[in-house]
Amino acid sequence: MPFQDLRAGLAREIGSFLGEDAAAIEASFGAPPKPEMGHIALPCFTFAKKAGKASNKLAEEICAHLGAKGLRCQVAGPYANISFDLTELYETTLKQVFDKGAQYGADTSGSDQKILVEYCSPNIAKKLAFHHIRSTLIGNVLSNVHKFLGYDTERINFVGDWGTQFCRLMAAFEMWGDKSKLNEKALSASMDHLLEVYVRFHKELEGKPDLLDRVAQIQKRLERGDQGALSLWETIRRISLLAMEQTLKRMHVHFDHVEGESAYLKGIETHLESIKQKAGAEKSEGAWIVQVPEVSTPALIQKSDGTTLYLTRDLVAAMDRFQRFQFDKSYYIVSSQQKLHFQQLFGVLKKMGFEWADKCEHLSFGTVRFGTEKMSTREGNIVILDDLLNQAKELALKECTQKNPTLANKEEVAEMVGIGAIIFGELSSHIQRDIDFNWKHILAFDGETGPYVQYSLVRCYSLFRKATEKGEPAAAFAPLGELKLGAEEEVLLLTLARFRSVLHQVVREKEPFYLSRYLIDLAKTFNRFYYQLPILQATDPQLRAMRLNLVKATQTVLENGFSLLGIQCPKEM
Repeated sequence: MPFQDLRAGLAREIGSFLGEDAAAIEASFGAPPKPEMGHIALPCFTFAKKAGKASNKLAEEICAHLGAKGLRCQVAGPYANISFDLTELYETTLKQVFDKGAQYGADTSGSDQKILVEYCSPNIAKKLAFHHIRSTLIGNVLSNVHKFLGYDTERINFVGDWGTQFCRLMAAFEMWGDKSKLNEKALSASMDHLLEVYVRFHKELEGKPDLLDRVAQIQKRLERGDQGALSLWETIRRISLLAMEQTLKRMHVHFDHVEGESAYLKGIETHLESIKQKAGAEKSEGAWIVQVPEVSTPALIQKSDGTTLYLTRDLVAAMDRFQRFQFDKSYYIVSSQQKLHFQQLFGVLKKMGFEWADKCEHLSFGTVRFGTEKMSTREGNIVILDDLLNQAKELALKECTQKNPTLANKEEVAEMVGIGAIIFGELSSHIQRDIDFNWKHILAFDGETGPYVQYSLVRCYSLFRKATEKGEPAAAFAPLGELKLGAEEEVLLLTLARFRSVLHQVVREKEPFYLSRYLIDLAKTFNRFYYQLPILQATDPQLRAMRLNLVKATQTVLENGFSLLGIQCPKEM
C-alpha cells in the first residue's frame, strides 16, 4: 500500500539526515493524537539525546529539512508531525485498489521464507469443542496473512489419534460400543455415541481402577499391530476426521496437511534410540527421561512399560518436518497451558544438536471462558463447537429478521453473520488475554463487533445498488484533479492506505488482533464519512465520483480483510 511505501521512504530520508538506521526511525513512528495534526508522528527524544540536542530543537531541524523536500511538517514540542501529499496519496492508493482488487494489500515480501503453522490439532475421536476454537482461528488468520504477503506457507493439523486418551475410548467402545452406530452418513450421531461411551468409561473408572489395565493392553496391542485393534482404531479415526472437517469448513478453515501422531509410529524405536543417545537420556525408575537446561521438570520420552508418549511423537514429527520442508520458522499455536511441553520439546531438540530448534516457536494464547463451569470431556461437560455455531446462527437469524423482515435468503445470511460474529469476537483481543465469551456483545450490530463491520460493508453494497438505480456510472479510478479532500475524506483515505502496513504488523507481532482492530477503525471511519457527507446526493459529478471511489475502496479493503479473517459477508442484512 502507498502508506507502507511512503512510510519506509520517509524513514530512509530522516535516517539519512540524522545519520541513523532507517529501521530504527520507522520503528519509532507513531500517529499524532488528532488526524489534523499529521499522518506520522516522530518522537525525537532518543535521537536528540544521541545528538546532544533538545528534543524540540531536533524536531524543528527535521521539519525544516523535510519542508525543503516538499513535505508538510509541524513541530509539536518534542514531536515532528509529518503529512504526505494528499493528491499523491489519493491517486496512488485508489489506483492500486482498482488495479489489484482482491489482491490489494498483498505483496511478495515473504517469498524467500518457508513458514509452518500448526494449529487446531485436537485429540480426535470426539467432536471439536469450544476450547479448540482459539487455536484454530489464530492459526488460520496467521496462515492467511503470511500467504497473502508471499510467504511459502504450510498449514498443519497435527491430530491426536494415538496414545492414552484414544486407548481409553477404544477400551470403552470394546465394552459398550455399537459398531452399527458408527456411520459416515450420520457423523454427528456417530460422534455422540463415541462421547457417550467415553464419558461412561470415566464414570466406571471411579470404582473400577483396574480398567486402566485394559487401556494399557489396548495400547500394547496397537503398537504390536494387532489387526482387531487397528481395525477399530481406523474406523474411529476416519469418522472423527470427517466430522472435524465438516465443522472446520463452516469456519472457512482448511489445512495443507492433516497428520496424526500415528504417522510417526513406524520406526519409533530407531528414533527413540537416536533421541536417547543424542540428548543424553537417563533411565529413571524404568522410564527414560532427558534433563533439559532451565526446565525443572525432566522430559519423559518413554514410559517404564516401553510405550511412547505425545512428546516422543512430537519430537519425531519436528525432525521429520524440518527434513521435509527446511522451514525458516515453525509456529505451534497451542494454549499457554502447554508451555512446559514446548519448553521440553525445544530443549530436547537443542540437546540433540539441531540448530534449527531455534526456528521453532510456541505461540501461546489465553483462555476463552464460557460461563463459570470448568470444561471436561471426561465428564461430558463440554460446549460442542457445532452447537455453538448453530446457536450463533439462530440468534443472528432472530436479530436479522427483526431488523429486516423482508430479508431474502435469511438462513444463508444468518450463517454468515452468526459464524462471522464468533470468529471476529474471538480475534478482537490480543492473543495472550483471557476472553469471557458474551453472546450479547459478540452479536451486537453496534459497537466493536463483527456484525457492525459486516453492516458497514453491506452499506457499501447498498450505495452501489442505489447508484445503479440512479444510472450513476460504475466506480472507476480517476485522478483527483482540482478537488480538495475534506477532513473525513482525508481520514478515510489514510486508513485505506494503511492496510498493507497493518498486515505486516500482524506478521511482525504474530497478532491477528491488529487486523480485526483495523477493520473496526475502518468501519468507524467510513460510517463517519457516510453520515457527515452527501455521496449520491452530492451535486457536483466529480465530487460524487470521488466519494463513490472512496466507497468502492472501502468495500474492497473490508472484503479483503474479512477474507483473511475467514469471514463471509452477505450483500444484505
